[in-house]
Amino acid sequence: MKPLSVLLLAFAPVCALASDTAETIPPVEHLPLRFGSFTVYTENDKYLANTDRNYTNGLKLSVLSTDLRNFTDDSVPAPVRGLSRLLGGLVAPDQAYKLGLTVGQNIYTPKDTGTSAYLTTDRPYSAWLYAGVAFHVYRPADTAGGTDRLDVFEINGGTVGPAALGREVQNCFHDLIGVAHAEGWDNQIHNEPGLNLVYERKYRFATAGARTGWGADLIPHVGFSLGNVFTYANAGFEARAGWCLPADFGSNLIRPSGDSNGPRRAPLGLFLFVASEGRAVARDITLDGNTFRDSPSIDKHPFVADLYAGLGLGTSRWQLTYAQVYRTEEFKGQGGRSVFGSISVTFFY
Repeated sequence: MKPLSVLLLAFAPVCALASDTAETIPPVEHLPLRFGSFTVYTENDKYLANTDRNYTNGLKLSVLSTDLRNFTDDSVPAPVRGLSRLLGGLVAPDQAYKLGLTVGQNIYTPKDTGTSAYLTTDRPYSAWLYAGVAFHVYRPADTAGGTDRLDVFEINGGTVGPAALGREVQNCFHDLIGVAHAEGWDNQIHNEPGLNLVYERKYRFATAGARTGWGADLIPHVGFSLGNVFTYANAGFEARAGWCLPADFGSNLIRPSGDSNGPRRAPLGLFLFVASEGRAVARDITLDGNTFRDSPSIDKHPFVADLYAGLGLGTSRWQLTYAQVYRTEEFKGQGGRSVFGSISVTFFY
């Protein structure tokens, strides 16, 4: 817990400084986004934790547009104009709306990856390979009861099992870093197509100078996922403090509805953040096993929580964040929490 403790201690003086100086710093000139953002996420339990078990690797690539109201006039290509107008018909005229596309893979393994035997008391080998589309609706404070609000509707579809390429990706990476192969992939769950429907609502409370100088904000969220891969209800928050906080809705881990961007970017931004999320889990195919056939499985815990903290550094075109994550036990007999690092790099254009 040492990295987390250091970040939590660092967070307090920044908050105090924000309240004392936000009113005296002159405004910072921000660069508007023309098209949107592209983000690469990577998560691995080797990052500062040096383990190789449970949720062991995640990779996600995502593209999120800027406000599609910018693309409804006759100056843009007809296909883009038509899509923007079609989606705009789903929201009120004073609400911003965006479209996001995602592709990603998560890999899960037991603790002992050196044996080829089926380990009945540990989590099964599994991987989830998916693509998704998301629709974001932003309601500014003057139309959402005095608080900025973001609603995200997302559909993810893909596959688990050998077709998700968990064995190939993990062992190829192990070859690159000179680590022995994981030998138990013959015991992974079977191929099964997956579909998840996700909804999440986020609010944002900020100090007056948070976007143009020292400031802080608080971003709570609540949502759910329905599907044969993951079914859960979730709730959590993120608190940030620093210089020129981005006008987005948080620095999220690899998960549905995690992407966001703001309409403008500061030349330089620096911030610390702490966050937590709890999930009431009804189904997790990586633990429960396949839906319609027998497969490796293990009894899961119905409640899981993440606690993480990190820092972000951004410019008008780039943003880099790192978080250290502590996840409570996900299944019976796990024998301790999971720890992994999360890195995201975003290009704004």
